[in-house]
Amino acid sequence: MINRTVPRRYAQALLMIAVERNTLEEYEKDLDRFREILLGEPHFKEFMDNPKVLPEEKKKVLKSMIAGQLNPLVRDFLFLIVDKRRENLYLEIIEEFKKYADQTRNIIDAEVRSAVALTDKDYRELEQRLAKASGKKVRLKRVIDTSLIGGITVRIGDTVIDGSITKKLSLLKNRLQQSQFEGIGVIK
Repeated sequence: MINRTVPRRYAQALLMIAVERNTLEEYEKDLDRFREILLGEPHFKEFMDNPKVLPEEKKKVLKSMIAGQLNPLVRDFLFLIVDKRRENLYLEIIEEFKKYADQTRNIIDAEVRSAVALTDKDYRELEQRLAKASGKKVRLKRVIDTSLIGGITVRIGDTVIDGSITKKLSLLKNRLQQSQFEGIGVIK
């Protein structure tokens, strides 16, 4: 398991600056762009993660890869991470930054699983109900799950709302089994 303490600290530091300067969306887009660059070039990530390469060499290559594409503060933030020899944590830092940015904007992610695709209207209604229940803006991830007979399941963080036919049939089966024993005078 990855220790998230260091990535969280870096992410929180950049987030505080972004909130103070009202540049949260810009910094998030820049970090997304950097992530694409980092993962898009076959050997770039390997080079950046290599502990044998000196920080000055890494910064030189990094500078050429992101030239003119990022806000100067985000660029300097990436350089600082290299100076501190934490460049192997770039992806984790970006992930933590995005989580904190969502918390700041009061956004939560929810995964909706259904046997068939729902209509856009159904998704909007579900999004509105979840937003009302949670008091947060909800970002839905739609997943088609053919193992469901029908209905939907919704996961928000560690909470699962199971409205699937499979779950309902299971509950019905349990009730029928219990009622059969009670009907003949046996207490289970």
